[in-house]
Amino acid sequence: MRILYLEDDPANLALIQRVAQLHNDELVTVDNPEDAFGILAHQNFDLIITDVELGLEVMDGLDFTAALRGHGITTPIVSITAYDFDEYSKRSAEVGTDYHIVKPISVNNLIALLDEFRQ
Repeated sequence: MRILYLEDDPANLALIQRVAQLHNDELVTVDNPEDAFGILAHQNFDLIITDVELGLEVMDGLDFTAALRGHGITTPIVSITAYDFDEYSKRSAEVGTDYHIVKPISVNNLIALLDEFRQ
């Protein structure tokens, strides 16, 4: 499975990198939406994962998701956040994410989630 992961914190990449390696998934990581848009213009992915809080003033992960959906991209999108606020969950649903998860996520739960997209 090909996964694009938008995450600005290298420490947060570790769990998904380990799970991707265990399942021989191809994981492409980017740290800003601009690079992600550039990659998506030329490559297809089976899944997109985006952190909600990217530390950017211009666009967060949910704005990125809204932009993708606005351009007709139907690839499944998972948003991840460390903040368990109803506003994030609600906004995540409004912009079109397929799953919204709150960190920390266990390895088993992450594997189960990713397995749903391994067809």
